[in-house]
Amino acid sequence: MENSELKRILETFKVVAVVGLSRQPNKDSNIVAKYLKEQGYRIIPVNPSANEILGEKAYADLLSIPEELQKTVEVVCVFRPSDKVMPIVEQAVQMRERFGKPHVVWMQRGIINHEAAKKAEAAGIKVIMDRCMMVEHEKLIGEKDEELERIKQKKLREMLKGLGMKKISAPIHLDDSSFDETLKKHRVILVDFWAPWCGPCNIMSPIIEELAAEYAGKVSFGKLNVDENPLTAKKFGIMGIPTLIIFRNGEEVSRIVGVVPKNYIKREIEKHLT
Repeated sequence: MENSELKRILETFKVVAVVGLSRQPNKDSNIVAKYLKEQGYRIIPVNPSANEILGEKAYADLLSIPEELQKTVEVVCVFRPSDKVMPIVEQAVQMRERFGKPHVVWMQRGIINHEAAKKAEAAGIKVIMDRCMMVEHEKLIGEKDEELERIKQKKLREMLKGLGMKKISAPIHLDDSSFDETLKKHRVILVDFWAPWCGPCNIMSPIIEELAAEYAGKVSFGKLNVDENPLTAKKFGIMGIPTLIIFRNGEEVSRIVGVVPKNYIKREIEKHLT
């Protein structure tokens, strides 16, 4: 799907039923739904194990949503394994036949089911697969003007180079032996737990470098290869990568798991600078 069509969808449809929305704040589904809610979308949680998520009443499945609310659902955002998508699409099609909505079934990153997609499309529902709604929103709508941002970054790099701060602003490479001592030396430090084979980690790497330059003198940044330093990874319960942990005065104050937009990380950092 072309970016222009993705942008149109994101700008036009503002009521999103999030199927598989987790109550745990470090899960991708919760991070994405929270971001969308902050951007002005209405979120309808769908989770049979929860009564309320992110301050919104949760429902067991799409057809358990009250009819008056079903009529408003424009996007069904799916956070379920690929082989669990078909029943969700079947319910979305039933809603479409009754109310003319939803307009879109959006399967998040890593979720692909071509058979379910064909069924949805046959009912007139647009399908997006293997793409993150939050990342696409940030890329197409949430970011500042790209040219302005490039100019800003260029000037920042020139300024840091002129001050001889290029090395200072680069992320610190951490290991098991230096980790605790490094935390003591930095009031606020963001640590990127990563591995070289990890595709999402490589997506986040340039973002971490940009942030290190932007926050030079305010926030320190570190990188820890979890394959080479398993003791520290185990100590902090790293179950998936990339994981970003913000430490303040040696204590963990925020944790971000997975690929997230740059501005999301900046908002988390700003919370701990005051």
